[in-house]
Parts: sequence; structure tokens; C-alpha cells
Amino acid sequence: MQDSDKNLLRLIALDDMKAFRTLYDKYWEVLIKHAYARLHDVSEAEDLVQDVFLDIWKNRKVLNIHHAVRNYLFTAVKYKVFRVLDHKYTVCELNPNGEFDGDTVNGSHILEFEELYHRIEVIVDSLPERQKVVFKLSRYNHLSTKEIAAELHLAPQTVHNRIHQSLVYLRAELKHFILMTAFIPIAWLILNL
Repeated sequence: MQDSDKNLLRLIALDDMKAFRTLYDKYWEVLIKHAYARLHDVSEAEDLVQDVFLDIWKNRKVLNIHHAVRNYLFTAVKYKVFRVLDHKYTVCELNPNGEFDGDTVNGSHILEFEELYHRIEVIVDSLPERQKVVFKLSRYNHLSTKEIAAELHLAPQTVHNRIHQSLVYLRAELKHFILMTAFIPIAWLILNL
């Protein structure tokens, strides 16, 4: 199964829409169920999974998945679900019972949260290429130091050092923004994962 998925990715990199459709049809339903289990909103789950596949198509020429494609897709969905939940957390206030009240949305919080994510993405993109790859594999693909070292043919200590350097740089670049925003706990979580 894994070999057929990797073959589909090779064909997708060559702009094969049929291969893309095959991968899409193979995982679409199970990924929606996975997202729905956390979001409890079918429409939101469908949109999120659609975004994952759109990202695959947009990055098809450079996408390099060394592990199981299925695991990659589930991890991508999980990351996007966390982003949606983080977003909901920042725009919802607690009602008197201590439960989230989704009807109370503060527009300025939405903008601040989006700006925080945008700033993080810009800063990560400005990292030296190898350091950026290591950081993204660690924080976006949730690979361990050992897995990254094996994938990139680096010493585990080198991987650890690059992640540490990236986090130091991110914290320094975001320091003033974090102090001016209401999202100090969320920013702290992002930078200390």
C-alpha cells in the first residue's frame, strides 16, 4: 500500500491529475472523519481536508515525503485541526459556566491571531534553508530529532542545535509583538512545542 501511495506522489509531481484524484478518493473520507472527531463540524472538516489536498497539489513539485503517505496526511490534518482550534480558542470567551461561547467573537482578536501566525510563517521562511527544513520537519510534520537526522543524513545533535537556534531566533523576532498582543499563552505554546 505504501509503495502505491509513493508512486501516486511521483505521478502527482509530474502533474498527473488522475493520480491526484486517486489519492484524494483513497483518503478523503477517512481524513474528514478524523477532522470531524475533533471539530464536530462536517463543513469545517471538509474544508480543512480540502486545504490539505490543495497544499499537496500546490507543493507537488517539491513535496518530499519519506515516511508513510497516510501518516503524512493524518499529521497534516492534525496540524490544521490544531490551528482551527487555536483560532476558535482565541476568538471565543468563556461564558459564566466556564464553557466556550462561540457567539462572542472579537474581531481585533481574529486579526491579532492571524497576524501572529503570519509573522511566524514569515520568520520561519527567512531562516537559512537547511535550518528552515529542520524546523518545519520538527514543528509542522512532528518528526522527532532522530527521525529528522535519519531523513536529512545529519547528526542528531546538529538537528537539535538547528531547532534550538530557530526557536531562539523566533522568540527574539516575536518578543515585541507577543508583549503587545492578547495571545501570550498561544504564542508561548507555539514557540515551546
